[in-house]
Amino acid sequence: MDIVVVGAGLSGLACAVDLKTAGHSVAVVEASDGPGGRVRTDTIDGHLCDRGFQILLTAYPDAADLLDYAALELKTFKPGAQVLLLDGQTALVGDPFRALDQLIPTVLAPIGSLRDKARILAYRMKTTRGTIEELWDKEDVTARTRFKDLGFSPKMIERFLQPLFAGITLDPDLGGSSRVVDFVFRMLAEGDAAVPRYGMGQISEQLAGRLDEGELHLNTKVVNVEAKEVTILGGETFDADAVVVATGPTEAARLTDVPDPGWRGVTSIWFSAAEPASTEPILLLNGTGKRPLNSIVNMSAVSAAYSPAGTHTVVVSAPTVAQGTEAALRAQLRDLVGPVTDAWETLRVDRIPQAQPLQLPGYDKNPPVQLENGVYICGDHRHDASINGAILSGRKAAAAIG
Repeated sequence: MDIVVVGAGLSGLACAVDLKTAGHSVAVVEASDGPGGRVRTDTIDGHLCDRGFQILLTAYPDAADLLDYAALELKTFKPGAQVLLLDGQTALVGDPFRALDQLIPTVLAPIGSLRDKARILAYRMKTTRGTIEELWDKEDVTARTRFKDLGFSPKMIERFLQPLFAGITLDPDLGGSSRVVDFVFRMLAEGDAAVPRYGMGQISEQLAGRLDEGELHLNTKVVNVEAKEVTILGGETFDADAVVVATGPTEAARLTDVPDPGWRGVTSIWFSAAEPASTEPILLLNGTGKRPLNSIVNMSAVSAAYSPAGTHTVVVSAPTVAQGTEAALRAQLRDLVGPVTDAWETLRVDRIPQAQPLQLPGYDKNPPVQLENGVYICGDHRHDASINGAILSGRKAAAAIG
């Protein structure tokens, strides 16, 4: 069959790759100038800058099944995080199961009580027990309610859990789905946080590279979709045996009758730094409880390819796009790290209001793959807002076509 996929983000690319494997002909139509959707990497003065701070969790089951991790030359973070506290103090909260040398520093860290740390262990055991499907079927409440129900102290939530998950789910108030948080915690426990050697865009490039010449149509804006026809700007049409809408939720709402769930945003500032805040491949979290700054990462310590020799690529992020965020980030960065940051040169400011689809407690993670008008649909807004959710949803759409 001839299939048209609208959107060359990870979901659309995953769908197209599986359709080709099943023997179908595909045409992937993308409005922008390159594949990847929100997962792309740019080079600025020799520095690799992803579009917002992003990571790949290697335990993602569908990502691990579809992607060639070896070819991506994944570079991993150290487990856990270095938490920045008031008065210049820092504390390591690690994962002794994967790095035994982190046990004593984690126990001694002034982040919560010993009971809190025992509860982290209990939470780890709860989320890694049983199948992933069973995890997704658990009661869904807010992330904050989940942490309170598990018995975590306000100090533990504020200093560690909130900034940890705000950096991944872009939910600083912890008002999103607890199922998403449970899944993310399981992925952190079962694998590494990583980036491809040459940036997150390598993931998109790898999938796009599995398409044949002429199958990916860039700079092609779709204005209408029907069950067997796609119309692009200018009036040209693509005829098909099936059509898949694999765009973000706002564009999907424009092209179909699905509701737009809304978005979470992020602001990331990329710096060139001769003297970074850390030379370790570890996440630095803001544990002071003061916003907006959430995390600082020396990406060059994770993968040396992120920067030219003699310098470092550092990204500072906040899960908000509110007015004044950039200035507040710069001021708070200096307070937390010191005047050394005055010498950091700004490479780019990423203000991304549509970074992740909003997923509140009770959201439908298994909506229909085929709409009433016969059009198929996929995307991270159709399962969970992650690289794995995007790939999983795309593969489900391909499987539904057969």
